[in-house]
Amino acid sequence: MSNGDETIKEYKLRSDTIIIAGSAKLPDGTTAKHAFGSITIELEVDPVDTKIVDVSCTLLPFLGEKLIHTVLLGSKVDEGIRDAIEQLKKRFFSPTQRAVIAALEDVYNKWCNI
Repeated sequence: MSNGDETIKEYKLRSDTIIIAGSAKLPDGTTAKHAFGSITIELEVDPVDTKIVDVSCTLLPFLGEKLIHTVLLGSKVDEGIRDAIEQLKKRFFSPTQRAVIAALEDVYNKWCNI
């Protein structure tokens, strides 16, 4: 919570973007699996130039989320998702790695169906 000196900025969704969400089951044996069951990744996309303007991840550790943000933000959906998956395979060693990749693949499949 804020200590009074800090202000929490409220995020304003752009009126010209779309949101695409993908999810995947978390692996057995993880605490998050017992509490939540799945992980979700949301992308806010500009439909005109297909650039990713924001990213949201549930249940992803802080540094893993930073990695996904770094790879995805500003990239086009097709390239960004492919690059993010490759970066995760090379740089993110976690019991949730496969679930995160599956959630990104789910986002991509939904994007292809739009």
